[in-house]
Amino acid sequence: MIFGIRIRYILPFLLLTVVAVAVVGFYLEETLGEWLNGHITAELRRFAQVGRTLIEAEAWPLDRENVDRLANRLGQDPAVRITFIAANGRVLGDSQEDGTALQGMGGYASMPEVQEAMEGSPGEETSEATVSTHSMLVIAVPFNHPQGGHGVVRAAISLADLSLLHTHLRGLLYGAGLLFLLFGLSLSNLSAQWVFRPLRYVVEQAHGMAKTVHAPRIDVRGDDAMAGLADSLNLLAAEKDQTLARLSAEQSRMATVLHSMGEGVIAVDEQHAITLMNRSAMELLRLSQPWDGKPLVTVLPAQVLEDLGLDLELADREPLDASTTEFELEGPTPRRLVAVMTPLHERQGHVVVLRDVTEKRRLDSIRRDFVANVSHELRTPVSVIQANAQTLLGNAMEDPAYRRVLATAMERNANRLARIIADLLDLSRLEADQFPMDMERLALLPLVQDVMDLIRASAVEKEISLHIDLPAGVSIWADAEAMRRILINFVDNAVKYIPPNSSIRVRLNGSVNCYRLEVLDDGPGIAPQHVDRLFERFYRVDSGRTRKMGGTGLGLSIVKHLAEKMGESVGMEAVLPHGTLFWVTVSQVEHFSVV
Repeated sequence: MIFGIRIRYILPFLLLTVVAVAVVGFYLEETLGEWLNGHITAELRRFAQVGRTLIEAEAWPLDRENVDRLANRLGQDPAVRITFIAANGRVLGDSQEDGTALQGMGGYASMPEVQEAMEGSPGEETSEATVSTHSMLVIAVPFNHPQGGHGVVRAAISLADLSLLHTHLRGLLYGAGLLFLLFGLSLSNLSAQWVFRPLRYVVEQAHGMAKTVHAPRIDVRGDDAMAGLADSLNLLAAEKDQTLARLSAEQSRMATVLHSMGEGVIAVDEQHAITLMNRSAMELLRLSQPWDGKPLVTVLPAQVLEDLGLDLELADREPLDASTTEFELEGPTPRRLVAVMTPLHERQGHVVVLRDVTEKRRLDSIRRDFVANVSHELRTPVSVIQANAQTLLGNAMEDPAYRRVLATAMERNANRLARIIADLLDLSRLEADQFPMDMERLALLPLVQDVMDLIRASAVEKEISLHIDLPAGVSIWADAEAMRRILINFVDNAVKYIPPNSSIRVRLNGSVNCYRLEVLDDGPGIAPQHVDRLFERFYRVDSGRTRKMGGTGLGLSIVKHLAEKMGESVGMEAVLPHGTLFWVTVSQVEHFSVV
């Protein structure tokens, strides 16, 4: 671009110089040519007049030899030829011819310039002389000898010599014009460099501004138009930096918000090709990297897209309104997803939002099961109490023995109903984080002995032996009531469900970093298919047997929540060849000396 501007800057000067040189050269050539012609003509006339003066001073009669010698003296310049011609046309003398050649010269009387001179006026003619084969410029003047003779003095110069002088003059003019042209071109080029050097600097800096994110500033010098341009570009660069900073900040905020969303977001264009995918979408769809540019059907099943209203045959057709569908995504861990598709308003395409509702659906199922189980659990004692009360209000009041049986059943079911309500309240308080915990350091052995004393009567009744394998000097960091309820639940369940003449053992197992308080029995054990659901609410391995023994189905669920509330975990393991082991982790186990 700079080269083009420089050419456009130099070209007018160049054309002006060429025109000026041409005009001046033409003018000088014409003027100097005319001057040269006039000067040569004047010189020839002077030669002729000098010849006339000399011959008129010559002695009469005119001797050819003397006249010829006179002609030779006048014609010492080889370019000028002097000829003396008598009135009868006889040549008296010539500066270029002598002797016999001079005697043979003739024909001059018929020449126009000679005839004009004979008539009394000077003759000037450019003609082919009979004595020469070259064009000549001729001046002829008459002479009158005082003693009566007269004739013509003829001075001539070859036009070839005159043309040579013209050519030399033209060469000088053209050479001077060419030198002037080269000088003007160099001067205009230097001027262009001097003028456009600031512009080149500004353009280079402007290119740098366009190619870099943080545009460099132009050093503004002076107060001319170029400095104003540089200042304007600096203002544009500052605005560009501010705009880019705002756009970068907006993009960063949008990217942060987008990638921080729990929902998966996929943006697609009018061809159903993916243009944007956030991190949550990648995690939900189990993708290692964004599939930008890939068709949407490669990451979502075709049936799901059809349910959303996308026409896979017509890529440019979009759903008119937002559409929603729910589907299950297969994999090692199946997931339940809800997809919501919304068309874009400012451009063609749409956005698909994915929500993982696996846990929600699981909780919904648990809630439904919970409501059903609570209804079922409450229905039985309420029905018994209601039936017995109706019986008592009938005719059973008069029978003391039957009345006692009915009242005993009512009391037993009322107690069971109270236990269910109490466990439900405790579970609700635990889930609502409203169950107070008083963490303290507890001596482990006395805590376990208290639990065993509470269960011992039931164990003795079934002839079950209880064993404690704990060192005396061990303490743990826990809530006393919560840990007591956990151990009571583990030991009481073992007493209820293992056969008579079995044994239960409480022990501490583990290493420095991880200890577990374990309750081990040698009963028939629990089938593997029940292990994962043992700590769910109202889940029972044997529903009929559990109800018969007065269980509510909430004990292990409460145990799990109590342990989590203390920051611990619980679990169950099978023991080979038979038996069951329930455990709870304990923290900050310390050993102390017992006096």
